[in-house]
Amino acid sequence: MSRQSGFFEGVPQVGATLAGEAAKLPIFYYDGTAQTAVFPARLGALRGLLPDPRFVPARLAPGLGAVAVTCFEYRDTDIGPYNELAITIVLNNPPFASNLPGRALLAGLRNKQLHAWVHHLPVTTEIARAGGVELYNYPKFVGSIDYEERAGRRTCRLGEGDEHILTLDGPLIDTPRSGELQLFSHLWMDRQPQESEFKLNIVASGRSLRAGAAALDLGERHPIARELADVLVSRRSIYYELMAPFEGILYGPEHFSLPLIHKALAMTDAGEPAVR
Repeated sequence: MSRQSGFFEGVPQVGATLAGEAAKLPIFYYDGTAQTAVFPARLGALRGLLPDPRFVPARLAPGLGAVAVTCFEYRDTDIGPYNELAITIVLNNPPFASNLPGRALLAGLRNKQLHAWVHHLPVTTEIARAGGVELYNYPKFVGSIDYEERAGRRTCRLGEGDEHILTLDGPLIDTPRSGELQLFSHLWMDRQPQESEFKLNIVASGRSLRAGAAALDLGERHPIARELADVLVSRRSIYYELMAPFEGILYGPEHFSLPLIHKALAMTDAGEPAVR
């Protein structure tokens, strides 16, 4: 895909230094592939993972919420190529809105605006980790995220050191859809809610509502694998999506406290003209 795409027009950037390397903010993602699978989970357990009552897990059914696992392969970005895996809790947003079973997820898909609490977000490069932690308090760590495609399937394997955390396996389905999608990440920073928007221009995507279209295999010892084993009701997906390819813009953070303003000014080229 081209870096000259009109999707990025009209969005100024500023120079920044992340993990000792030159970068630009907001970060542009010029070429990527993503696969997402949503799994049913115990609603009470999900509530226990959230740090504040302003975060409300979306209700899928009585006693059930939703956990999404999304594997991102970023082939070209302003901070270089890297991979990322998001483990998120689908949220009812705003938190006071009706939380009838299925309403939040269906409304998000219909409006192309999805809200989720980001619970774990491993990446494969230090610059991706450092920038996310410093500016947003994303729960990032550096791990191994590897992809394989064969026999009409796409597999994403996450590990840390010698430990297997999870493997997501899904089909290479047809991708007839296109359009924009807004992913709103909800976070916790300095004991206050934080938020960011990842706006995607999806060139090609496909969805499957077939139960078990994607499957999750969990490791036995890693804390993240054990946590997922405890909260998930099933390791077979209730929703699956493949986006191949897409381009994106990571905005934010949305809420700038005085300490975060001080930190951001130290990281960016304050006073320099914006890059377009």
